[in-house]
Amino acid sequence: MEINHEDANKGAALTALASRLGLDRSQVMAFGDGLNDISMIREAGIGVAMQNAVDEVKAAADLITGSCEESGVAEVIEQIL
Repeated sequence: MEINHEDANKGAALTALASRLGLDRSQVMAFGDGLNDISMIREAGIGVAMQNAVDEVKAAADLITGSCEESGVAEVIEQIL
């Protein structure tokens, strides 16, 4: 169970952090698998869903990578960078 303030979301947090660091959203990549990750994936320049993500997250993502057990995050980072 996750309990959050109704105005709190990962997308807003990502935007605020990127701004504080002087980064444009195009310079940010975000990974997720749960419904609470959708706003973050949409705000990132490159939003990546894990293979084991729920369908709504996959639909919001720019890319889909392998699961965590398959080193999906490392796979995309190596491809992009």
